[in-house]
Amino acid sequence: MKKTIGLFVVILTALILVSCGDSKPSNEFTIATWAAGTELSEFNEIVDKVNEAAEGKYVINTLSIPSDYYIKLSTQIAAKKAPEFFWLTQELISKYADLGAIVDLTDYMEKSEVLNADDYYEGVIQSALFNDKYWGLPWIANPFIVYYNKTMFNELGVTPPSETDDWSWDDFIEVSRQIAGKTYRGKSVYATVIEGNPNIETFIWSGGGDILASDGKTVILDSEGTKRGVGNLVTLFRENLIPRYNTISYARNVYFEKQEVAMYMGGIQDDFERKITLMPEADRFELGYAPIPTDPSGKSNPFDWTASTVMSQSVKDKDLAYEALEALTLAFFEWKIAPPIKGTLENIKTIAPDKIPALATIEHALANARSANYTEKWTELSDLYLWRGLYLPILQNPEVDYIDLIDKAAANMRSKIGA
Repeated sequence: MKKTIGLFVVILTALILVSCGDSKPSNEFTIATWAAGTELSEFNEIVDKVNEAAEGKYVINTLSIPSDYYIKLSTQIAAKKAPEFFWLTQELISKYADLGAIVDLTDYMEKSEVLNADDYYEGVIQSALFNDKYWGLPWIANPFIVYYNKTMFNELGVTPPSETDDWSWDDFIEVSRQIAGKTYRGKSVYATVIEGNPNIETFIWSGGGDILASDGKTVILDSEGTKRGVGNLVTLFRENLIPRYNTISYARNVYFEKQEVAMYMGGIQDDFERKITLMPEADRFELGYAPIPTDPSGKSNPFDWTASTVMSQSVKDKDLAYEALEALTLAFFEWKIAPPIKGTLENIKTIAPDKIPALATIEHALANARSANYTEKWTELSDLYLWRGLYLPILQNPEVDYIDLIDKAAANMRSKIGA
């Protein structure tokens, strides 16, 4: 995905954004989505209901791009066939906004009587903010939480975390020490597994650090908080509390499913609940939930993967388009977990009944979730300096001088942003 987004950015930057052809009716809109299979069928059902409710005022069509989404989207733009609406993950919104490819929705949101910025969880709506303007309507939130094997904790005599009580990263590391190396069901286990997931932001924030200031331009990666937070990651590796990167033989979440680790930091959409029911009865375990541990100030900072639907600058009737976009977004809130607006937690009971035991932790995560402070150059900064310059070298060799890596990455970021 990182390579795909990077290639897309190169292509998009070279394009001259132009309007769609004039033959299309001004009340007909197309939305591009990466949904496929069952998800696409569900998506189309939602679109059909929205169209039916519109009674001909507008019509929304679906364009499914299940592979190479961003590259193919750029081809649509180059061919002057840009879809009126399309999905963007949070790290690309600033890039599109900077290029003039999408519409500033701030005025529409401020005038809306049904959906505005205050309705969203703060950490979610911030993902659509760039230069103090809103450029998309977030339709989903997927913050990190800690899943844990309650059965393993009990058998090993380790006190588990609670659903909502804040536990610190010091607590997390101490619990990890109590678990790692113990024998459970005939095999030695680790505390958790890290292979690029959770992302580096999780550890930077764990020490009270950050990457960019809220202005999206000032680099603060080399702060003491960042160094303290990345130190938490390094401690997990150096004390052999987690498996080494070069020994990981299958997908990281499988370690949790196979009960080779006690905890897993994943999104609230991860479906361990269903997978456990499919296991042989003797292999099943009780699932527990806890928040992402807190930083030194006492705040939990779960990274929130979120996506927005944006409007192409090529749209003819933007007022009508926004009406359609808003209606579609409201319908999405009854489809996926978690709806990114406040007061909708009860919807999860209908959308995903398996998640009912996790509701308290999900509520805690949504209230504290956040994204990074993005810049139009984020994709380059993230790939070159956060991943290749910092995270990957630590994964490959935890004995590396990570302080030096942080300092170099910060210096390179300053040079890039100033370029």
